[in-house]
Amino acid sequence: ILPGPHHRDVGKLEDVGHEAPGPSLDQHGEDRKGVGDDPTAGATRRLTDMLGLPRSARLAAWAGSWLTGHVTLDEVVARVQGDDEPHTVSDLPELPSGGTPSFLGAALGTARRHGARALRVALPRPGDPQGLAGPRDLTVDAVAAGEAVICVGADVALVPTVTTFGPPGDQGHLVSWAWRFAHPPPPVPALRELERALTEELIAAGSTLARLDVAAWRPEVTQLLDDLRSGRAADPLPRPFPPTAQALAARSARVLAVVDVASRDEGAALTTAGGQTRREALVALERAARHALAAACNGLAH
Repeated sequence: ILPGPHHRDVGKLEDVGHEAPGPSLDQHGEDRKGVGDDPTAGATRRLTDMLGLPRSARLAAWAGSWLTGHVTLDEVVARVQGDDEPHTVSDLPELPSGGTPSFLGAALGTARRHGARALRVALPRPGDPQGLAGPRDLTVDAVAAGEAVICVGADVALVPTVTTFGPPGDQGHLVSWAWRFAHPPPPVPALRELERALTEELIAAGSTLARLDVAAWRPEVTQLLDDLRSGRAADPLPRPFPPTAQALAARSARVLAVVDVASRDEGAALTTAGGQTRREALVALERAARHALAAACNGLAH
């Protein structure tokens, strides 16, 4: 079981002060600045959004459950799209070059006809092509996007491009997935192994940040931090996923949100050395949480 906020160092990591956060270091590639005139409402929207799973994670989990007959295709599309505009998929093999993109549901049907029996999410970063086996052009584009879905049983990957539109505080998203050739994905690590790694990094980061006496939170996000610890706002995985995967996905999403918020504030009166130590702790924690989240969402993809 992963440690909760009752652990001494983890509690310090999750609630170590009440200073205004600094510039965003958004790990999902979307601009989270300028969310309206009310800073409290802006912080609420940002943190709540962070607790949601990446689109590729939702696609892998829900489409995988559809491929095994547990949910309908309409439910998959609804869960993946959320509040986005209808998702499209370009470069499908049956489409002429430059033809009109298909909608997501039709593309998933094509993937199944090509032999897909499961989907895996990859959440790569520069220097960490997690979940990818190539080819190189796919790896480059997936790393740039920060996410991709790889089909098991078909040489197919889907890589999203997200375009934000609208005024700050009332923004929407256009999402286009590119159909790409992919090598078979690498084996899925054991959940318990990644659960243990996340526990170790969470404790280590909590100890490091507590020693530095880092101030990371604003008073208006206190209730949201309670949600981060309890998981009340976390996206659930479909019912076929085992309880271990459900719990690991919820904890990983919360930790990634904590890292994102902590990265916004370089702290009060941190030395250069202290700032570097803090960044290193957060990078290690983000990597462990990201790998754990991918493994949890890939719990049905064998």
